[in-house]
Amino acid sequence: MLKINRMVVGPLYVNSYILWDSESKEGIIVDPGDEGEMLLNEIDKNNIILKRVIITHGHFDHLKDAAYVSSMAKVPVLANKEDLPLIEAAPSQAAFFGFPQIKVPRIDSYIKEGDIVQVGSYGFMVLDTPGHSPGSITLYNKQERIAVVGDLLFLESIGRTDFFGGDYKTLLISIKDRILTMADDTLVLSGHGDETTVGHEKAYNPFLTEFYRNET
Repeated sequence: MLKINRMVVGPLYVNSYILWDSESKEGIIVDPGDEGEMLLNEIDKNNIILKRVIITHGHFDHLKDAAYVSSMAKVPVLANKEDLPLIEAAPSQAAFFGFPQIKVPRIDSYIKEGDIVQVGSYGFMVLDTPGHSPGSITLYNKQERIAVVGDLLFLESIGRTDFFGGDYKTLLISIKDRILTMADDTLVLSGHGDETTVGHEKAYNPFLTEFYRNET
């Protein structure tokens, strides 16, 4: 069975996701944005064999403790190369918002559209979903109907596009072409806030309703 634990971390309430296969115990952590020791304790408590750290996009609040978790667990960090400039600028991002300096994680491997990230026996396809940032990605498992979308899409809202590299229309196209084509009962796991589903966002997300109105 695929298990998912959402851990809300840091002052910006980032959702860090621990996903693992309950049979093999192999797992990954997505966006360890803060409180790395707590995240590692949760991994140990569930006897998870951590295999890799995934960063959905290069904003500091989603990667603050990636270097720490990677170092302590001795696992690689994966991200999209398009967001490398943002990742390298994470300390200045943090300083701009009044947060302490952070350690930039070393990206051990780049992931891109079509790659498969294994979580034990469960494969998650990498989808390029830019807009919130140039290299934002989604992890999607069609069989389990789960999409980990970072800050692309939220419950009845969408990601910000006023940061460096953000683009409003690109973000909406990513949602329309990559997320809303999934089954309506696909669980959408966002980078902040509560989970939602594709069907719920089709029906109730005002940003998407407005986009469709302007497109017709």
